[in-house]
Amino acid sequence: MGCLDETRTLEYGQVFLQVSRFSRELGNPNNFICVGQVVVAKNPCLHPGDVGVLEAVNVPALHHMVDCVVFPQKGERPHPNECSGSDLDGDLYFVSWDLDLIPPRQIEPMEYNPAPAKQVDHDVTIEEVEKYFTDYIVNDNLGIIDNAHVVFADREPDKAMSSNCMKLAELHSIAVDFPKTGIVAEIPPYLHVKEYPDFMEKPNKKSYKSKSVIGKLFQEVKDIASPTSPVASFTLDLAKQHYDPEMEVEGFEDYLSDASKYKCDYDYKLGDMMEYYGIQTEAEILSGNVLKMSKHFDRKRDLDAIKYAVKSLRMEARNWFNEGSDADNTDNAKAKASAWYHVTFHHTYWGRHNEGTQGMDRAHFLSFPWCIYDKLLQIKKDNKSI
Repeated sequence: MGCLDETRTLEYGQVFLQVSRFSRELGNPNNFICVGQVVVAKNPCLHPGDVGVLEAVNVPALHHMVDCVVFPQKGERPHPNECSGSDLDGDLYFVSWDLDLIPPRQIEPMEYNPAPAKQVDHDVTIEEVEKYFTDYIVNDNLGIIDNAHVVFADREPDKAMSSNCMKLAELHSIAVDFPKTGIVAEIPPYLHVKEYPDFMEKPNKKSYKSKSVIGKLFQEVKDIASPTSPVASFTLDLAKQHYDPEMEVEGFEDYLSDASKYKCDYDYKLGDMMEYYGIQTEAEILSGNVLKMSKHFDRKRDLDAIKYAVKSLRMEARNWFNEGSDADNTDNAKAKASAWYHVTFHHTYWGRHNEGTQGMDRAHFLSFPWCIYDKLLQIKKDNKSI
């Protein structure tokens, strides 16, 4: 976090930086006071001048300041303002003293002078507030400008130093202040993006193979199978190896038929949900961490819908479990839970519940019995105590 030098010791171009390694206690011998050149920046960082190259110095009077970057009072312009038009009202900064990350020179910072706010000669009416709000919703171009900057910085020979990126940095500053000023950041046609680099993963847009460092890194790893890919799915061999016989409770056989029926229903509904949203694996839909989205997937809108749908399916499964007069009997409930575990993890049931699903080839899902995880945990605890 950024702070002001109340001692007026620091000169323009200097900062004080004390970093805690393990503890934030004052005077901790493990604290590290940085001395030498450092790079300071704040997100979003679009203009090359937003990256400040400053000199970290040791000031004994500031030794009580830990895990913050202390900026000087002196100078024609505050260093925080030079970093993306920032200030000291709680903004967080990136600071590095790694010499490999420090630019060879400081680029002249951009002037962040907000446009004057629109003035009215009367008391603001509720109708004007409503219009202002709708104008903001319609004209909020911040995300579009951010994405365009990534594209031009990737494609242009001069990268972020190119004239197009410089113009986008100016527009970004205007867009940031739009809620306060009402001044719209209008994007000229020549800055409209027609195709995106492959690392931005825009499946519903035209894309090209990036030749930048980020593009090369992306291309190196994009085809590596993730731990949640179908390659590492629950196979028949794994089912034979990892079934836990301690989860078997006396009388569980009486509930196998119903358990198998409910698992078919659960897997069918979960599989339909995955296909509807274009999600590849059970782990992704249950965790909400979608690794690869379909072109129709809207992250903001659909993630909430997915979480609600998964929660509803789990609640429905618990209602299935609680049906019948034996739900209140502890021994019967444990036997029923044991049956749910058995039809999911025993190798004789492997792949059985995705047969006959209208010819669809689906993976063997594992989440069904964990809808009643509390019952399974109780079985395990009881067996451990015997």
